[in-house]
Amino acid sequence: MAGEEKTEKATPKKRRDQRKEGNVLQSKEIVTAASVLGIFFAARLLSEFMLKNLLAYSTRIYESVGTFDLNPDNFMSVVVDMITVIVIVVGPICAVAMLLGIIPTVAQTRGLFTMKALMPKFSRLNPLEGIKKLFSMQAVVGILKGLIEVVVIGWLIYSEIRDRMPVIISMSDAGLMQGLAYTGLTIYDMVMLICIMLVFVAAGDFLFQWWQFEKKLKMSKQEIKEEFKQMEGDPQVKSKIKQRQQQMAQSRMMQEVPSADVIIRNPTHYAVALRYDQEKNRAPQVIAKGKDFLARKIVEIAEEHDIYCMENPPLARALYAQVDLGREIPYELYDAVAEVLTVVYKEKNKTLRA
Repeated sequence: MAGEEKTEKATPKKRRDQRKEGNVLQSKEIVTAASVLGIFFAARLLSEFMLKNLLAYSTRIYESVGTFDLNPDNFMSVVVDMITVIVIVVGPICAVAMLLGIIPTVAQTRGLFTMKALMPKFSRLNPLEGIKKLFSMQAVVGILKGLIEVVVIGWLIYSEIRDRMPVIISMSDAGLMQGLAYTGLTIYDMVMLICIMLVFVAAGDFLFQWWQFEKKLKMSKQEIKEEFKQMEGDPQVKSKIKQRQQQMAQSRMMQEVPSADVIIRNPTHYAVALRYDQEKNRAPQVIAKGKDFLARKIVEIAEEHDIYCMENPPLARALYAQVDLGREIPYELYDAVAEVLTVVYKEKNKTLRA
């Protein structure tokens, strides 16, 4: 039912289908928090190395002022030297940023790679859909989250600078290195506070995304029933297939009746057709059996083909219950069946092998 309320949790099949479509639980804030934290700690660990290389390059540039002649012959070497310094100084930070952009995404999506999410959808061009998204819960939460982040970050920076302002003013009388060290410490403290805030934001955003994701995947009871039918097969269709298979099996069974040696009946409720090929089989074989209507049909075909029919209710019931179609009779029924076949073979002037 189209308007039925979706109150049931998503089934494993629905989750697998959604994953194939590229719809997985993912929080961008986790990627942002991991990237900021990683870049910050990488810069902290590599700061001395980066500063050393940058100062060395700056010193070379300063010392070459007035003596260095830039011309077409040495232009490429200057460019290569500049690019090398940039790669050495900035390269490790860029590598960390790239890895920390990939690893959290892979961890959240469990390595999912699909092109379906990139396929163009004409529904995205619909302006009404765009307006709906602007006023959706996801969009409102995103705007509020962004505003809160800006306000909190601004307040953290302001409070840190405000508390340190007396020391910053007094740094005008201190040396350059001392001033740079204090500035670096101030920046470190501010970034640490921002990182802590981002961790809490990422945790909250993950919980919200999980709630939204689970809500989006919820199914109605009718959808679960339809899915079950698709997986297990429609009971009506299965019933028809089973009925058709039974009819085909019965038809093949009836075709075997004319080759039977004897029909053992009870007298109308059960009928079992036996055939004994003394060259191929160790014991007589049940080639057809039936109850009520089928029993009467087996007897009719047997009479049409002059097959010997014998009434033996206990034996007929035992054969019907104990022996599957196409199987040889069990040892405990040998004597009873042998007595029947002896009578039949006398009528046909055949000999029953011991």
